[in-house]
Amino acid sequence: MAKGYRTNERIEWTDARTGARIIQLTSYPTPAMCLFYASINFTPDSATLILTCQRSACRTAPWDLWSVNADGSDLRQMTDSDGCGGFALAPDGKAAYFHRDGAVWRVDMGDLSEERVAVLGEGASGGHGFMSPDGRYYFTASQTPGNSGLIRERLPRVYRVRTDGSEVVTRTPSADDPWTLHSASPGGHGLLAIATSKRGKEYRLLDYDCQVVGVYTRSHDFAHSTFLGRTPEVQGCALPPDRALERIGIGEETPRVIASGPYFWHSGSSLDGDWIIADTNWPDDGLQLVHVPTGRFGALCHPRSSEGHPQWSHPHPQFSPDGRCVLFNSDATGIPQAYLARVSDEIRERIMSGSLSVTQRLRP
Repeated sequence: MAKGYRTNERIEWTDARTGARIIQLTSYPTPAMCLFYASINFTPDSATLILTCQRSACRTAPWDLWSVNADGSDLRQMTDSDGCGGFALAPDGKAAYFHRDGAVWRVDMGDLSEERVAVLGEGASGGHGFMSPDGRYYFTASQTPGNSGLIRERLPRVYRVRTDGSEVVTRTPSADDPWTLHSASPGGHGLLAIATSKRGKEYRLLDYDCQVVGVYTRSHDFAHSTFLGRTPEVQGCALPPDRALERIGIGEETPRVIASGPYFWHSGSSLDGDWIIADTNWPDDGLQLVHVPTGRFGALCHPRSSEGHPQWSHPHPQFSPDGRCVLFNSDATGIPQAYLARVSDEIRERIMSGSLSVTQRLRP
């Protein structure tokens, strides 16, 4: 298969326990997975999304970028070069950015033409890619390890690239104040950064010049966290043995509990900040749809993933911009694939009204 190849691999069914409509977007016998759930991986109209597929059934095989419509149609290969990574969709949905061979590239979502945007520098490498919501900047870092901060005492290098190609800014944290890039705010508030040192872990909000705007907490840690939609707040999952979703604002230090019950594992927020979707573990109680203002929640669907060490075995759920779909991973077939669940008005109303029993909330 090569760039421009088009196919349809969708399989549709209804979750037997919740009634949610599910579309399996990919079904080829090689791994496929969603992009990082802290990013927005849909076009603004929620009609199309991007994901990655491994080129062949080999542990070291490259991962290519693909696009697919939210109804599961028109699965299309967008890249076929080795060494691509850090994929991020432009806010207008017209192009995707990525890094390859020490440079940042742009691929057009329509005709798939590629253009080199900027050179990062000799020996440069990147991790996850993020876009500012105004489309001006693409961010990546030599290490973007989620919430784990520093890796093996190596300092990350953070890159800010103007998408018109006019500027590349590099920031290397000092050994006295090591931090790494986590994600970019969908609301344009800046960057979430996590500093990890012998003093502990610190969650910071940075501006686009990587200067500290404020500190969320120096004493609390999350299992996983992202921005609460377009707000400047952060929401995240508590660390075991706690079993809660939490939120925190700049300077609050101690988070507030949104909901508690199952062990919320990875959580993504709707853009308006009113809803959170979280996978669960120990035990697996499915994807829980949480109404932030009331703290009420209910199971949307059950991915039946193995939830092991590989990232593709984690559902890592995320909302479409309109909040009507949830994208997630599952290896329930034995091979990781990408899935989409519909969020019906009925399940929203039942959760908000509190009409679900405890049994229904956890195991419909």
